[in-house]
Amino acid sequence: MIRIAVENLEPGMVLAASIPHTKHPGRALLAAGYVLDPKTIAKLPEYGVKGVWINHPGFDFLDAQVASGVPESRTRLYHDIKRNFTALANKTAGAFDLQFYKELISRLIEELVKNKDHAVWAERILEEPEELFSHSANVAYLVMILGMSLRNYISHERKYVDRRLAQDLTNLGIGAMLHDIGKIKLPAELRRSHVLDHHEDEEAYRSHAAQGYQLLRGRLEATASGIILHHHQRYDGNGFPEPTRPHAGRHPEPLRGDRIHVFARIVAVANVLDGMMAICDRKGLPKVAALAALQSAELRGMFDPVVFAAAVRSIPPFPVGTCVTLSDGREAVVIDLNAKRPCQPVVQILKPGAQVQDPSGEEINLAEPEAPSITHENRRPVDKYLYKPPDVITRHIAESYQDEADQATTACDDLLEAGAPSGGSPAAQPEA
Repeated sequence: MIRIAVENLEPGMVLAASIPHTKHPGRALLAAGYVLDPKTIAKLPEYGVKGVWINHPGFDFLDAQVASGVPESRTRLYHDIKRNFTALANKTAGAFDLQFYKELISRLIEELVKNKDHAVWAERILEEPEELFSHSANVAYLVMILGMSLRNYISHERKYVDRRLAQDLTNLGIGAMLHDIGKIKLPAELRRSHVLDHHEDEEAYRSHAAQGYQLLRGRLEATASGIILHHHQRYDGNGFPEPTRPHAGRHPEPLRGDRIHVFARIVAVANVLDGMMAICDRKGLPKVAALAALQSAELRGMFDPVVFAAAVRSIPPFPVGTCVTLSDGREAVVIDLNAKRPCQPVVQILKPGAQVQDPSGEEINLAEPEAPSITHENRRPVDKYLYKPPDVITRHIAESYQDEADQATTACDDLLEAGAPSGGSPAAQPEA
């Protein structure tokens, strides 16, 4: 099976996987095996469907890549967040149930663990009038992917906490879901906006972090509520809200580096990345455009370099199953990823008019010398967005955090010594 953008679907194509219903969790919009017709194809965008899995000869081995539980979990997460945020906004009695949020995150972790090798589809759940809810669900999803790939780094940064507790991602997920809860008190146009958007009332927009923290203070554990307050803090010290407590009689110093809790650092990356993908969605740009923009020196300075590296490694610009056009004019499908060179995956050529008896084309590793490059993804030009991660990232992150905690500690120290921005003392701060 291969992934086809809605605008490139043709009548007669057969769905290889069901399409979850974006408005009714637990229901399928269309079932696997459905033969597409012109009327159905025309209506798919009305349901927020941007791409589907299609049967194609020679690509049956990609069937295992379809983590069907993950899209369904994300759709349920979106609707649960929408329902509970609305209840909080209306001050419904008993609206906040911490156990409910813990169960949501536990289900999402379970699905991601079950599909850990294939949970790489970062396609946004988009419902433009209610962007706050979809953004919160998207960020929670991205954060859990990052958190699972950073368990050892998280343990290293939380060295004063028992390792088992340090690697528990529940509060990370809860804080990610609720990071923008303060926006429920803002006007509609600010609820829909992201940190990279222009805000007519910047002060009101910036107030959402403190408002959200005050709304749920005392109802969450400190590591979760700290995410709500600090998810806009920047690794270089230029974030918000500004600290209010004086330091040794002087103006309070801004939070920077590892003075920011590692959970907030992780959510900061996912928050900006999803905001950039939202902007790309509005402009009809591919996901690789958002990931390429994330590579700019200006934006990289906002983030913990290890967390940023994990995002580059974990969220591929061209996921497995993506249809691409190569610089030699041939059409191909991505069949394997390249963590060190994300824009140079392994592809298999699509043979024109391939039949079941003669399905497979040539396999090409685009990272090899003289190999062609990707020019289009689902017929949209992408060549100007192709990027190469900084060497310090590819050298240290590709394998370091797959190892045990002591090896992760060494890799982290090496990363800092190699010249990545450090900001603050290398020692983690004791946690409350």
